[in-house]
Amino acid sequence: MKFKTVREGQQALVFNHLGESELIVGPKRVFLHRKRLQMLKRYTANARQYLVLKDKDGVVTHKPGPCVVYFNTVLYDSILERAAIQVDSNHIIVVYRRLETGGVDRTIKQGPCLFVPDVKEWLHEFKWHGNDPSDKGRLVANGNIFTKLQTIPGHFYYDVREVRTNDDTMIKVKLMLFYELEDIIKMLETTHDPIADMMNAICADVIAFAGKLSFDQFVGKTSKLSELSTYQQLELSGNKIGFRIQKVVYCGYHSSETLQEMQNNAIESRTRLRLNAELQNQERLILDLKLNKEQARSHLKNEMEKSRQDHKHQIEILKQSHDLHLRESHYNQNLMLESELTLAQIGHKENEDKQKLSYLQFLRNRNVDLNQVLLSQPIKEEIRVVNKSQ
Repeated sequence: MKFKTVREGQQALVFNHLGESELIVGPKRVFLHRKRLQMLKRYTANARQYLVLKDKDGVVTHKPGPCVVYFNTVLYDSILERAAIQVDSNHIIVVYRRLETGGVDRTIKQGPCLFVPDVKEWLHEFKWHGNDPSDKGRLVANGNIFTKLQTIPGHFYYDVREVRTNDDTMIKVKLMLFYELEDIIKMLETTHDPIADMMNAICADVIAFAGKLSFDQFVGKTSKLSELSTYQQLELSGNKIGFRIQKVVYCGYHSSETLQEMQNNAIESRTRLRLNAELQNQERLILDLKLNKEQARSHLKNEMEKSRQDHKHQIEILKQSHDLHLRESHYNQNLMLESELTLAQIGHKENEDKQKLSYLQFLRNRNVDLNQVLLSQPIKEEIRVVNKSQ
């Protein structure tokens, strides 16, 4: 005999000696006499989860979160926590629901959404070909298993193996295919693996393309493998299963080891010849450039020498012009001085003559014999000095 406490937020089962049970919801104080207390485990689910409840009679129910359920072993056989299915905006899910009439209804849910499936609902599981981890150009069955279907454009690498040209050369063609899902209903009703259908169609197109050409012709026309018009079977197959083929990119080819070695040697030889030709062309261009630069330098030197001589000649002309101007200015100044001196002498002479005339007039007025006066004056010899400048 003893007391047990069931705290608040807890639940427990009390079994008596007859196996009968009683549910205790805390907070509660329980007296146990010939009884056994069993605490119940608490299961919770948040807003992004749900609980899967399996009753003792096999009935399964889904309870979306947020919720709390205590694992009552009398009622439930198991309780499981599951995450709700989060669907992004660029994905869709296909949901099937079992009807009361025995049929099945199909619903397509577009993201973004958070989906909690009902007991009678299940998701469509896609099993497509996917890339081999050891070889990205090889696709294997069931290599891509998923439930969320991507609606944005996708792509995959694929190597078309054992392609034979008309001259019996075996090669492997490497391609990259870009596609986009346009009609999901058509895809669900016409194929279970669209990647396999596109693989088969692209194989048929590449084999048909290479079978008409020799190996050398194939190498010369590989650019057409990047043109969508080459892949008629692929486009037809894509439209049939609800896909649109956006483009196919040719990534190269690979042949047998012997042929590949021969091809590599030929490529190496052509590359070496091309590089030698480019090297010779570069050397010729460098020589031409040096010659042009030397010619330009010589022309520049001549122009500079001519400019220096012109400048020197111009300086001499300016110097001569300046000297001439100075001589003319000096000559004009001397000429002006001589003119002024002559004018002054003439004026002085005139004044002397006037004074002399006035004196003679005065003597005449005094009845003096002018002849005797003039004869009595001495004769003066006039000496004139003329300054001649250049």
